[in-house]
Amino acid sequence: MLKYAVAAAVAGLFTITPALAEEMMKCDDANMMKMDMMVKEANDPMMKTQMEMAMSEMTMAMDAKKAGKMDECEMHLNKAAMELKKQ
Repeated sequence: MLKYAVAAAVAGLFTITPALAEEMMKCDDANMMKMDMMVKEANDPMMKTQMEMAMSEMTMAMDAKKAGKMDECEMHLNKAAMELKKQ
């Protein structure tokens, strides 16, 4: 019985992983502009720290994109999005 429970839990993890991967933003011009606008439009004084972190992540994403490091760019782009989602 325990074997079946473990197998079900492992199978469940494999079904969750693709869903999380789809939510990741790709490092393309459209997503970069979208995130840049979201960062610039965020003006809630209670989220000052999150906005500063998001701006920093966007700067690192842009630098990585210019250097052709797309994986690094995507990582920073998604970190910026996560900072803006914190409340």
